[in-house]
Amino acid sequence: MAERKIALTATGQVSGQPAYYHGYTVTTNLSAAAVTLQDGVTAAGTVIDVIPASTTAGTTKILATPVKCTAGIFATVAGTGTILFLYD
Repeated sequence: MAERKIALTATGQVSGQPAYYHGYTVTTNLSAAAVTLQDGVTAAGTVIDVIPASTTAGTTKILATPVKCTAGIFATVAGTGTILFLYD
């Protein structure tokens, strides 16, 4: 189970160090733009997950096997909404 959480409403780092990505909960509806997660501390990293555009509040995705991110976790939030990311 994820030990750390961070809520983002804009593009930024979920974790600035190596971590395991466990999933997310959308807490405020997303606009018509997807959210992309990368293994890295910038948007240049390998894509590890994409949250579809217009995902509604209350949507949760928990990975059965967390994704190991060797550089950190970065989220590109192209529109509006709030996402709670789960990691450790």
